[in-house]
Amino acid sequence: MALYDNKYWLLSHIRNSFISTDDTGMCELVMVGEAKQVRENFFSKESFPDPDESDEEDEDDAGSYDIQMDGDYTMRERSMTAARLEKLEYYSRKAAKMKHIKWESRKNVQDEPDGVEPLDELFVKKDTAKTQPECKIQKKSALSALIEQSSNIPVNPYTGYARFDGAGQINLPTKKYRIYLTMLPEQQRNYPLNICCVAAAKVLDLIGLILLKFSTNYAGDYVLKPAPHYGLYITEEDGEVDSDFPNLDPQECVSKFGFTSLGLVEHEKPCQPITVDSPVQVTSLLDGCKKRTTSSSRAEETKQVQNDMMIMDGHNKAMEAPLYKSYTVFIVNKVWWWNIEVHLGISSEKIEIDPITQKNSKLKLGKQGPVSHPMDSIAWCEETDGRGNKRTFRVVYSNSFGTGSTERTNLYSNSFGLSSPLQSSPSFKHYDFEAERNIAEEIVQKINLILELRSGQSRREYLALKDKKHLSKRKQFKYLRS
Repeated sequence: MALYDNKYWLLSHIRNSFISTDDTGMCELVMVGEAKQVRENFFSKESFPDPDESDEEDEDDAGSYDIQMDGDYTMRERSMTAARLEKLEYYSRKAAKMKHIKWESRKNVQDEPDGVEPLDELFVKKDTAKTQPECKIQKKSALSALIEQSSNIPVNPYTGYARFDGAGQINLPTKKYRIYLTMLPEQQRNYPLNICCVAAAKVLDLIGLILLKFSTNYAGDYVLKPAPHYGLYITEEDGEVDSDFPNLDPQECVSKFGFTSLGLVEHEKPCQPITVDSPVQVTSLLDGCKKRTTSSSRAEETKQVQNDMMIMDGHNKAMEAPLYKSYTVFIVNKVWWWNIEVHLGISSEKIEIDPITQKNSKLKLGKQGPVSHPMDSIAWCEETDGRGNKRTFRVVYSNSFGTGSTERTNLYSNSFGLSSPLQSSPSFKHYDFEAERNIAEEIVQKINLILELRSGQSRREYLALKDKKHLSKRKQFKYLRS
């Protein structure tokens, strides 16, 4: 409408669009006059008028296209009351055609006319008990018979652990394990049982799931005990149980441990978890130690408790050693006169050294980049020096180990200076770190525990080279004495 270029037609349309009714006829007379005047002006100014146009067509165009008068426009619609009355009238006409007859039983039949039989003879009551057919024996299906036969079979006590099976899970995280069953004969122990468990399950739930699979595969061959009477131990790749480490804590989550090969071992007594954080459980631990102690001396009891605590602490550290942990330490550089602050990340797979960028540092002698070494290339770790609350420790690694080292420009390696010829040999290099006393001891213990679990080729070569160096020194000493 806004792009239409005929202003006369627009004026006529605007005037006519506001007219709805014209009872007096005055508007029609006025607009007819205006339409004729507008038409005259329009044709007088138009350069090339259309000869086919007629007055009738112009009169039609002068009208409004939006308002269309209809003959039924002023009629009022029917209300709901009229429709309801019509419906009631329809049902009343329909009910008038129906006839209702009331049936009554006649007791006196003496007054009945001849030829009409009494109602009692027509409607004789029959004894339904005699005519009722005998109940047929229902046939049972094969499934119903099988269910009845299986009702006396004892229920598997480990069926409650089936909800921790991760074989059919889609959206939940799961973990896979190779379980070696020590209660089987020696010929069958080498074949592990593959278990897929939900990652949120506990170690005790994993044991129950293993017993469920075991009872299903070897039904009736072995007598199994409840789940608390068994424990999971770390095993080698060939299925040999490592007895140096305790069993996994039954109350811990399975996702906490990174071992994939475990061994199921039966205990004489059920495993009872002991937590040192609660004072009540520490008291029970002390009571147990008192029962096991034959001497009545309080000093011996205290010593026994301290030994048990140390053993538990060592076991906990051994279990947490493969987990990743990052420390903030200083790497000692004997070329420069200051130490470099770095992040030292340690896990069972590798050791990472990531420098911490100093915003206000103006001394940048070289490009410092992150360095990573696989754990199989680490050969040795020990403390070397101590000053007050600070401790210096050394990490020796193999420089010729595969292609696992991802160092681009290793500015931290100290294969020079006042180091031993063994550690600065072409095949072995080392790093010197400085940290607080407790952090340094924790790092050295963590790396040594991982190296004991993963005895790689680099460590064996380093130990052999170290023994060879020691023997050569002894021979030289004997030669000098002689």
